[in-house]
Amino acid sequence: MVRAFLAIDLPWELKKKIYELNSFPIPNSLKIKWVEEKNLHLTLKFFGNISENLLIKLYQETLQGFKDFTSFELLLENLGFFPEKGLPKVVWIGIKDEKEKLWEVYKTLKKILKKYKLENSAERFHPHITLFRIKNLGNKEDFEKYFQEINSQAKSLKNLKFLVKGLTFFKSTLYSHGPIYKVLYEVLFKN
Repeated sequence: MVRAFLAIDLPWELKKKIYELNSFPIPNSLKIKWVEEKNLHLTLKFFGNISENLLIKLYQETLQGFKDFTSFELLLENLGFFPEKGLPKVVWIGIKDEKEKLWEVYKTLKKILKKYKLENSAERFHPHITLFRIKNLGNKEDFEKYFQEINSQAKSLKNLKFLVKGLTFFKSTLYSHGPIYKVLYEVLFKN
């Protein structure tokens, strides 16, 4: 068994720019964990613990299913958080898909996952890049101020384009300091 997920990896330059949002001092009342710069990505499907044989089959199906796909561009959007109501747990930066290419990827992926009973029809796809997770909100006013500071800096990233060259299957190993991701397989699109 391997803990794995399928994602769109990001170009290094983009990871650096996004991670610069982590430059503000974190208020003492907030307990948050930023995603490490090297780990920033756009998740398409989190598998959890999955057999290596099944993962190989998924990789082969994905290679076949995406053999005619070409690279495409996505844009960064505004910041937001989950859940939208109640206490925030995850802060993210949104993704804009002007040509609906990401949705084509997602629909094709859903067909593949359905074949292996891994597709959850109740799951709603909300393309985003997780910035940080909130372990303890502490003072909500501190969070709101911190969020506004980051949000104001993030406006300079809005509509920043990046090229999606393919899909990546990652292995995620959990450690006390956070997860370590290792690339298992890549499905590259045509240029």
